[in-house]
Amino acid sequence: MKFLVLIIVFSTSVFAQQKVSGVVVDKANKQAIPFVSIGIIGKSVGTLSNEKGEFDFSFFDNQKNDSVKIATIGYKPQVYLVADFVKEAKKTLVLEALPLQLNEVVVRSKKVKFKTLGTTNYTKNNCTGFADIAGNWKGSEAAILVRNKKDCLLEDFSFYVIQNKYQDSLLFRLNFYDRISPPPNSPDWMGEDWVGQSILRKAIIFKVGIKQGEFTLPIKNYNIQTSKDFYISLECLMDEMEITKFCYSGSVNTPSFFKVKAFSTWRKTGGRKGGGGADFNVKVSYTD
Repeated sequence: MKFLVLIIVFSTSVFAQQKVSGVVVDKANKQAIPFVSIGIIGKSVGTLSNEKGEFDFSFFDNQKNDSVKIATIGYKPQVYLVADFVKEAKKTLVLEALPLQLNEVVVRSKKVKFKTLGTTNYTKNNCTGFADIAGNWKGSEAAILVRNKKDCLLEDFSFYVIQNKYQDSLLFRLNFYDRISPPPNSPDWMGEDWVGQSILRKAIIFKVGIKQGEFTLPIKNYNIQTSKDFYISLECLMDEMEITKFCYSGSVNTPSFFKVKAFSTWRKTGGRKGGGGADFNVKVSYTD
């Protein structure tokens, strides 16, 4: 069995590290908001709130003038200077829900066709997983680009678990992003592909408990529609995700897009540059 391991080198800092703890709640009902992304924009510093909206955020002294973002699907994002965020976090962080968007009523003909987009053949002898920082995988994402030319509805998401040695079910978030043109002065490693904004209206959080085999998640009820190229991204919501304990099928020749924390920069690897992308796919439906 081969392992496709993403190796990332970060320079050590001579500055003292600080930590602030807090909780994120809904402005209207004061209920805790789970799995909110919290991180310094453009840097590999960040975390997620837990099921109770609680979080621990660590940063270095020299990052106090950087911008930290708090965001999750369905809420207005907030951006603070790190120094101001520390003051707010000592109280209660509040996010305001976005206006509820009603799903459009789509009238479809009786001639509905189905197609699988993404990687259709699983490479079951190549293990791939998430990139981490100092042994913490929470908030790390792995994505592949899917080519699409027709207006379609996303029906199911699937990937293949090669091994799972954890006793409890593992928690993930499924994300879908637009493909956009790279902005000016973008990093060379992204090439012509750039990960854009989420196309979701509601967060897709799910558990995986199988030890081996294909895992399929029905997503039709989320009413995700697109007529353009898009990214499928799997986000780790666990503190630990050792590739020797959990990994999924990955293809050496498939480019991979990944980031280690919520608002760090996306990076590209795989294809001609080596490495490999995940064998993710979605079944879609469309009409003529």
